[in-house]
Amino acid sequence: MTDMASYKPRKTASCDFIEIRSLKCHVRRWGPAEAPPLVLLHGSRDCGATFQFLVDELAGDYHFIAPDWRGYGRTDWNPQGYWFQDYLVDLDLMLDVLVPGKPVTLVGHSLGGQVAGIYAGVRPSRVSKLVALDAFGLPDSDPQEAPDLLARFIDAWREGPESSRPYETLAQMAERLRRTNGRLTMDKALFLAAESSRRRPDGLLEWAFDPMHRAPFAIAHRAAEWAACMKRIEASVLWVASDRRSRIDAEPGGLAARAALLKRVVCDRVADTSHNLHHDRPAEVARIVEAFLREP
Repeated sequence: MTDMASYKPRKTASCDFIEIRSLKCHVRRWGPAEAPPLVLLHGSRDCGATFQFLVDELAGDYHFIAPDWRGYGRTDWNPQGYWFQDYLVDLDLMLDVLVPGKPVTLVGHSLGGQVAGIYAGVRPSRVSKLVALDAFGLPDSDPQEAPDLLARFIDAWREGPESSRPYETLAQMAERLRRTNGRLTMDKALFLAAESSRRRPDGLLEWAFDPMHRAPFAIAHRAAEWAACMKRIEASVLWVASDRRSRIDAEPGGLAARAALLKRVVCDRVADTSHNLHHDRPAEVARIVEAFLREP
């Protein structure tokens, strides 16, 4: 197991740090700084490096910029915990540092795509194009569930979150990733494990994200508020879904009804993919994304 080869990136990344709201934020970059920027926003329990497979398949000349959200990857953890709205503020300030003074293309997966979509409605002049990978809002929350949600939120602070399980080797972590996503090849799983883990003082390995990310957000998702943000988006939007059936597909009208909220949107699906479609079939996702980016 330990001698298995990890994925060999075709494009080499550089890394640096910026300060955002007193937190040291890690930023990964690929491509020439003078090329058109693409800001890549990762999902929950991931980090910027998890876009490597997609970056390797994108043929265009871009400056890829992938920050690690607060509490993920190599970015500082926040002692006060995490609220969804924090990501919106962080993204707004990040763009002032990373891509100042001009609209930018955002590519977001899962959590990153949810943040990017809402941000594009809140700051419509700041986003030129938006690509959302399996990130089209969440099912509406039931107000009757609010007491239980808040109880879990309080308990997470009183009792502390579930600790990350320690691992002896990256191969063990890679196998854990493959149990979650059976389409993931071992070489990619080893790469993701290496980039998404950190070594503890006792020499064992653990996932690099703050365990407090396992706690629920205190504010439930409200579909009507999300829809109001979608209606204010001025950017052209690409929604790329996996072919797995989600709770949104079970809603009246499904994904098409949600897409109808947008002024300019292209929808596509990628067959034989999980939620992490940019890991499962990065070449096909790259083809769809580049066709969209070439449109005026």
